[in-house]
Amino acid sequence: MKKKFTLFAILLLYGIIMFPQNVDLYLIPQNVETLIGNNENVYLDPFWVDNLIDFPGITATQDRFNINEKEVDEIANTEDMFTSFDIDAEFGWSKTAKFVDLPLAYFYKDFEFSLQIPFYFQKQVFYSHGYVSTMGLGDLTLLSSWKYNNLQVFDKVSIAVSIPTGNQNKSVGGYLCPLGTGSYDIIFDNQFQLNKPNYAINSILTYRYSGQSKRKIIISYPDIGGFEQIEYFLSNGHTVSLNSSFNFYLTNYMSVFGGFSLMRNTSGKLSKQQKYSWNSDIIITEGQVPFQEFFIADIKCALAFTLLSTDIVFVLSQPVYTWRKSESVENDRKLNYYIKLSRNIF
Repeated sequence: MKKKFTLFAILLLYGIIMFPQNVDLYLIPQNVETLIGNNENVYLDPFWVDNLIDFPGITATQDRFNINEKEVDEIANTEDMFTSFDIDAEFGWSKTAKFVDLPLAYFYKDFEFSLQIPFYFQKQVFYSHGYVSTMGLGDLTLLSSWKYNNLQVFDKVSIAVSIPTGNQNKSVGGYLCPLGTGSYDIIFDNQFQLNKPNYAINSILTYRYSGQSKRKIIISYPDIGGFEQIEYFLSNGHTVSLNSSFNFYLTNYMSVFGGFSLMRNTSGKLSKQQKYSWNSDIIITEGQVPFQEFFIADIKCALAFTLLSTDIVFVLSQPVYTWRKSESVENDRKLNYYIKLSRNIF
């Protein structure tokens, strides 16, 4: 094999010397198809990381069961509607994102209406040469929910709409590093918690219905003075996830968690139209699958404590099973981490 390769290289070099020619190479940065084919962009999306690691701190549990200093029922029934507003501050830190969020919520009896939009100090996307990162505002989420709770049981059913306010075409050095999905997505969610004096059982079940988005790229060919335009029509795969955990209260301000999470993502759809400036032909490709179908299972452990009225949660997540419909540029999944700080402002 080595002899054949050497002979081929010699003949190729001889041909280049005997018949010199000019060859123009155009390096086209990895684009939309590489981006959407990377499953890491789905399961490490900050929305899912936060959702799959819904380990409530002590203050969060007190809020859920109305056992904190704030008289929730009294607030909800007051005539002053503005006292029913609640603003939190949340900070998240994971492998691919660092962000801050200020969720604004309005409560009326057992109903909640809220909006939130994250600001990313760092948002990263992996390509074959490594990570590229950017910063900016993400997608706006509008949520409405109804809750039921008594002394031991909390259950909250929610429906939310994700609005594409984040720049889905954010580019860094020619590589796409989007701050949002570019689509209107609908999210159904159910949170459950059984709270006992010494321990608690938590679970959260989520389904995300992904809408359609469009992206357009232009490839320039300077030698002929022309360009190619590609317009993509994308539908990300729909996602369902389950996170379940058990936590034991070490003290009145600290608890430890153990649990697991599952995520299943279906294949999305990809169609595209290609146009060239030097002729009127339009090439249409329909029904391509962007290799987003996968299933993952992780086990998790966490430590949560409250310091200066701030819930601090440290989470370690170890992959135990990964199935992908098709391989991509993403790395093998390894031990991951997540840090979340949250507190009530007023």
